[in-house]
Amino acid sequence: MAGLENVVRPHVFPSIRPTSTRTAAPVDKAGQGGTTITGSGGRIINLPYSYSISMNQSRPTESKRRVDVARVYQMDDDGTVNKDTFVDINVANKIWMQGSMVPYFYTRIQQSDNIEIRETDKIIENPAVQ
Repeated sequence: MAGLENVVRPHVFPSIRPTSTRTAAPVDKAGQGGTTITGSGGRIINLPYSYSISMNQSRPTESKRRVDVARVYQMDDDGTVNKDTFVDINVANKIWMQGSMVPYFYTRIQQSDNIEIRETDKIIENPAVQ
C-alpha cells in the first residue's frame, strides 16, 4: 500500500511515513527453480517452398515529339482579346519514347478567340537520344 499512498498523497513527510515491512529471502528447495531448455537437435529445417522476386524499372526517354505551335493572347476582364500581350507555346500532340514501338497521342489544341494556331505537325528531336 506504500505505492498507493505515494499516488494518493503526493507529499508525505518522512517522519509520519510508516516503515515498510521487511521480507525474508525465499528459501529455495532443492531442484526447484531450475529450467531445462531442450531443442530439436542439429538437423536442417527445410522450407516446403521458396520464391524470389526481381524488378528492374527503367525510365523511358523521349526520342522526339510532334507539336503544334500556338499563340495565346491575353483576355481582358470584359472578354476582349488583347493582341498586344501574347505567349507562344508548343503543344505536344504525339510523343515517341526510346525503345517503344507505340507512340503516345494527345488531343490537339483548338483555335478560339484568344488562341491562334501558327504551325502544325512540327517535329522536335531530342538531341540526348541520338
